Amino acid sequence: MKISSRSGLLFICAALFLGFSTATEVRPCPKSKSKALSASDVTISNCAKNKCILKRNTEASIMMKLRPERDFQELTSDIQGIILDVPLPFPGYYGTSACPHIYDEAGEKKVGCPLKAGQVYTYKNSFKILPVYPTVSLEIHWGLGDKQGDAACFQIPAKIKA
Repeated sequence: MKISSRSGLLFICAALFLGFSTATEVRPCPKSKSKALSASDVTISNCAKNKCILKRNTEASIMMKLRPERDFQELTSDIQGIILDVPLPFPGYYGTSACPHIYDEAGEKKVGCPLKAGQVYTYKNSFKILPVYPTVSLEIHWGLGDKQGDAACFQIPAKIKA
């Protein structure tokens, strides 16, 4: 069977579309004024499809690109699981300093805080899925900011499994 170059191009475009359509949906945080992040800005292990599958007794890793719109002297983690519209802080992560997890844009050199407005940084961290977490579908809220607002924030659908 002979495939024309136009048919080949259509096939490649369709395959790319299907590949992108299975990427994890990254949603803006409803109350955040930070610039919305896209799926290409956020990578979380075990989140290749339309929902992150987080298995208890494992560890997941996150990498996020951020470009703060103002200077930040310090960054605090706002990491919560939202179940039935009720935000529940992730123990051991909520309210902790995000500065030890800030790298240069390439994600190679640890730079910490402060962060300068307009400069691109990479946030890298990992988090444990504790055995006490219930097996439930939830929304994960991941924000980095200070008392004046967020440097970056996103939400994603997830499911915790046994």
